[in-house]
Amino acid sequence: MTEAEATNCKVYSLEEVSKHTSNKSCWIIVHGKVYDVTDFLEEHPGGYDIIIQVTGRDATQDFEEIGHSKPAYKLLEKHLIGTYEGGDSVPVPKALPKSVAPATRPTKDLASRTFQVLLPFLLLAIALGLHLIMSGK
Repeated sequence: MTEAEATNCKVYSLEEVSKHTSNKSCWIIVHGKVYDVTDFLEEHPGGYDIIIQVTGRDATQDFEEIGHSKPAYKLLEKHLIGTYEGGDSVPVPKALPKSVAPATRPTKDLASRTFQVLLPFLLLAIALGLHLIMSGK
């Protein structure tokens, strides 16, 4: 099912999706879309039990935390059966336009970081100086 077809297809409730939580019927919600991944369970590289743990609910965060590849997203689309009435729980962040420069760190942060790096060396120099003074007596 394509993205365009998904917008014109069935809308599922969480109650309906939560009825499909076994290896006989396994549905998940990812980014506001409902997928029937029953046929994919045995093929999943991480093992079917990982999918079974998140089945019947919104698995967007779990899916994103794993860091799936682009081919994994394309493979997921093959199992699309509809949309979730609750929408996307974790919207995909949009990239900043290239014309927008990243925020620069304030000077205060740089000075604070410099102090944090130099402090151990300063303490070491003081300890070494005290050791030399005490051993000279």
